[in-house]
Amino acid sequence: MRVGAERGIALLVVLWGCTLAAITLGALASSAKVEGIQARGQYLQTRGFYAAEAGIEQAVFRLRAEQASQRWAVDGRTYRLREGEAIVSVTVTDEDGKLNLNKAAPEQLGALLQAVGVDPEQVPRLRDAMVRWGNGGERFSDSLLAKGGFTSLEELRRVPGLPGDVVDRLEPALTLWSTSGPNLAHAPPVVVVAMTGAGREASEAYVADVRAMDPEHGGLPTVPGNVGSAQSFVPSSGTVTIVSTATLGDTQAVRIQATVALQNAPGDPRAYRVLRWVQVAAEEMPGDGHSASASVPAS
Repeated sequence: MRVGAERGIALLVVLWGCTLAAITLGALASSAKVEGIQARGQYLQTRGFYAAEAGIEQAVFRLRAEQASQRWAVDGRTYRLREGEAIVSVTVTDEDGKLNLNKAAPEQLGALLQAVGVDPEQVPRLRDAMVRWGNGGERFSDSLLAKGGFTSLEELRRVPGLPGDVVDRLEPALTLWSTSGPNLAHAPPVVVVAMTGAGREASEAYVADVRAMDPEHGGLPTVPGNVGSAQSFVPSSGTVTIVSTATLGDTQAVRIQATVALQNAPGDPRAYRVLRWVQVAAEEMPGDGHSASASVPAS
């Protein structure tokens, strides 16, 4: 009887050991699977980054092309190319089509705030907050503020009382690198609304017409609203924002947004100089990528 009991206990110990071994192996297999998925995601993310970077390089090459027929337009139209397994969509927008944050009149900033959908009652308060920050009128313990003027577009997120969602809407329409303008031939719809007083629908139709024209031979469409607003057809002011989005499969995507100055100085071997570089991962794609942004100061 005692021998049978001992055998039963031994069998129970063996069964428990097998169960623990199975659990351990299952945990290891599950961990290996998760790590494999993560490694695959990192691999695709890296491939996507280099594909998006290739889109930036291709855009610079096209912008510097000597023949007009090979040169890409700078009005925001989309160009598509394939880099290995990735499909890359590239848009180029000239900075002269945007409102210069440090040079715009308060009335222009107010019109832009209203154009992006800010409540008209809130426009004066937000406009004045932006103007005070840019002029250094608010005194905080901040050296950038003491100098006056915005040094980066990311600095907008530090303006007291200016909501982040408003900054998200303003940012694509603002620049720090234009010397004149905005040139409505290169402007996004909200800038057309702000500068002309035209409705959103008419402004979007105007921008669509610009992007549909032949950049080499086509004439510019009539500006809606205020006919005195400036528009001119020039290939590029030399400072552009390139947005390159690389997609692998259905969901994996990487977007790089680079503001660059094209180099034309004799003896300068660089094709361009980076002024601002923003990389956005797939999970951040619905936003503007400000959390992953990096501004490069001019040198």
